[in-house]
Amino acid sequence: MKLNGRIYNLECVNFAIIVIILLRIECCYMKRVPKIAIVGGGIGGTSASFFLNELFGPRGAHIDLYEPNNIGGRLSVINVEGRDYEVGGSIIHKRNKYMVDFLKLFGLKKKDSRYSRFGLYDGRDFLFTESNWEIINLAKLIWRYGYGPLELDNYINNMLNKFELIYTLQANHKSFATVLELLTAMNPQFVNAMNTSAYSGFQEKGFSQRIIDELITATLTANYGQSTTVHEFVGSVSVAGAGGGLWAVHGGNKRIPQELLKHSKATVLAARVTGITLKPETEDFVVDFVHTKDFSTRNSSVYDIVIVATPLTEDTHADIYFKNFPSSLKFPGKYHRTVCTIVHGKLNFTYFGFENEKDTVDSILTVKLDLIFSAIGRLSPVDYQIDEGQFDIWKIFSQVPLTEEQIHTLFLKHRSVHVVDWMAYPEYYVDQRHDNFILHNNLFHVNAIEWAASAMEMSVIGAKNVALLAHKSWAGVSTDTETTKTFKEEL
Repeated sequence: MKLNGRIYNLECVNFAIIVIILLRIECCYMKRVPKIAIVGGGIGGTSASFFLNELFGPRGAHIDLYEPNNIGGRLSVINVEGRDYEVGGSIIHKRNKYMVDFLKLFGLKKKDSRYSRFGLYDGRDFLFTESNWEIINLAKLIWRYGYGPLELDNYINNMLNKFELIYTLQANHKSFATVLELLTAMNPQFVNAMNTSAYSGFQEKGFSQRIIDELITATLTANYGQSTTVHEFVGSVSVAGAGGGLWAVHGGNKRIPQELLKHSKATVLAARVTGITLKPETEDFVVDFVHTKDFSTRNSSVYDIVIVATPLTEDTHADIYFKNFPSSLKFPGKYHRTVCTIVHGKLNFTYFGFENEKDTVDSILTVKLDLIFSAIGRLSPVDYQIDEGQFDIWKIFSQVPLTEEQIHTLFLKHRSVHVVDWMAYPEYYVDQRHDNFILHNNLFHVNAIEWAASAMEMSVIGAKNVALLAHKSWAGVSTDTETTKTFKEEL
């Protein structure tokens, strides 16, 4: 080929063009591989890592996950006499789609469950106790509460029908900048439910004083250590968590975050993040951290995207500082303290008014918050088999640590006591909150969703939303709430 008086070899020209194109493609590809930090290895952080790997592809992002303790966070077990028992999040609802999907995807199985009976306790007497016969239980419920429990069950099922819209929205890659936007997309009534107390909300829906003071209150003291002064949405989630069809993972619920992390291909750093600093000139982030094996050595690394998957409140975020951001990042509210005490021993059945041990219920739910405990329940190991008998392992939830005297009061004798002191879930109230999943461009917060309700499935939904936001941000796609609104109307 002759060009401008010069002769070129056509094959060389074509080869050079191909090389240039490939180099440009490779450069573009390299520019599009973000470096992502995830702070926290609980169910929120590990599911965010899993979803990011799905969205970006196995070579589409480099993910570092920081966790100073065990993977699983508040999904945790404790070993007693050679067997593991749940001390954190222990129940999963049958309609929690993501958790059910993870169970199947990772080839896990449900833990066997033994029949157990519960009683409602006011500090002096049992207001209601289950029997061993289902028909008798139904008759006792109707005798004390009328048809209110059936109406309550219908109300929760209707709520879950509306709630399940989030799975369709997220499957179609819809994402939301704030918690209120996410709830509105599911159903605007959910936002209204955050603006009224559980007490007022259930009362307005026609539920009796006894239903509210006993059944609904009992679920809240057991699940959240709080009363019906919480907002109605979390109250409804609490009632759903006391329904039928609840399950757990054989081997411990922590197996799901462990599998999520393994399948995400993320690099795990056994380190505690101490600070996140914005670099204004480049809009990336410097993450400062210390390794758990050597707290004297401080390190830092630069990231394009940071996802915080731990609580950020006035009482929990002090260990992480945020520097150089254009506006001060504030995190109002606090987390509720719940002390979990695992006792291997014989429950003092006479203290609770039972004449003999075989009449003792397996779960004692309280209808008051001023007792020495919020709930007591008999535990079975995470690897429990249906042909095994019952175990004298009890889990006690309380607002503060139990004293030795209190333990001796509750138990005739005991062989061991283990205490896990949690900042377990938000301290809920009715005042309108405006929690954001987006703290800054490419800085996201999974746990914002906990202010709607704290549960495993809620954390996964928050993680999926944040993963979608991060992927769209990196690809230059904006989150359009009007598009979300239109999509919902089309459904």
